[in-house]
Amino acid sequence: MIKKTKILLSVILLLGVLTPVSPSLAAGGINVIESFTEVEFPDKLNFILSAESDSNITDVRLFMYVDRLSYAHVTSEVLLDILPDRHVTAKWAWDMRKTGGMPPGTNIQYWWSVLDADGNVLETQPVTLRYNDTRFGWKSIRQSSTTLYWYKGDKEFAEELISATITGLERLYESTGVGITDPVEIYIYANSNDLRSGMIFPQTWTGGVAYPLYNCIAIGIETSNVEWGLRTIVHELTHLVIHRLTYNPYLDLPVWLDEGLAMYMEGSLTQAFSDYLSQAIKNDTLISVRSLASPFSAYAHLSYLSYAQSHSLVSMLINTYGREKMLELLTVMTEGIDYDDALEKVYGFDMDGLDEIWRDYVNQKYLDQNNASVLTGTDRVLAVLALLPASGSL
Repeated sequence: MIKKTKILLSVILLLGVLTPVSPSLAAGGINVIESFTEVEFPDKLNFILSAESDSNITDVRLFMYVDRLSYAHVTSEVLLDILPDRHVTAKWAWDMRKTGGMPPGTNIQYWWSVLDADGNVLETQPVTLRYNDTRFGWKSIRQSSTTLYWYKGDKEFAEELISATITGLERLYESTGVGITDPVEIYIYANSNDLRSGMIFPQTWTGGVAYPLYNCIAIGIETSNVEWGLRTIVHELTHLVIHRLTYNPYLDLPVWLDEGLAMYMEGSLTQAFSDYLSQAIKNDTLISVRSLASPFSAYAHLSYLSYAQSHSLVSMLINTYGREKMLELLTVMTEGIDYDDALEKVYGFDMDGLDEIWRDYVNQKYLDQNNASVLTGTDRVLAVLALLPASGSL
């Protein structure tokens, strides 16, 4: 799952941390008494400032900058509603339910500007806060440029997960030429319920989420379900890395390419996905590549088939045309070229052409597998017959 945040203001959550302002910041008769934040996790963050002056304070503003991938350095400004007075307490509530939440590990800078009736202005020094879900006692482990946080399970549990992460990154680079350029943080919740409890209006089925803008992923992995976790962590990590590479203001990736890469990096299809694909090939009910460029169906059987087909599509492109072509396709996608033109530029065919080539590919593969199964069955029969007494010996 990819978490896309399209909001003007962003915030890092900090539980109950007092941020005192240095007395040296007093200027022109204005003095900041205290500045701090209060969190109602995960729904709301309150910024609070108390200040005094020799004359009425008439203007208080809060400035914020969130450290995340963006097209421009954006500082948000909030004008607080106050009654002019020589002593004021200003409060601004950030309602995450209206703007969307933030992932663990995000950094935000904030500072205040205070103006009084005499024209004196005081601007506080920027303070950097780091979001941490302090409801849990996090432990951490680091390998290469990846840091994994977890709170339930032993060290071996965490080591197995981070090892899968590193292996997944290596496989991604070997298959596509895409690598990470910035440190990645991974938060492992003890289960999906814990994960969703730290999100704003999550889907009921959410088990993992990638935040490409923040270079962070969060997943709910039970210690009893590590096998699922190993695949999911690679899946979400692939989304993260690919989305950061292709970040652009024009077009998202076609869904078949986005999900296909994530599925391919997990490894071979699990039996459930493989069965859906085989059945669709047999019944001639495959979904067109053009349809798979859009969000997948909410119906389970169609969703399973869509993921399976996407895996097969990406597998064919990488195995047939190589990693250089895949990297070129991803690079071209950042230029705002539509899907057909991008494929035509890199491979020499559009989505309809890809659909035709891929159908021939999977049908032949399915036929080969069927023939292999038939041969295997024949071999078994012959082996049994060889053990029987010769004719007329009874």
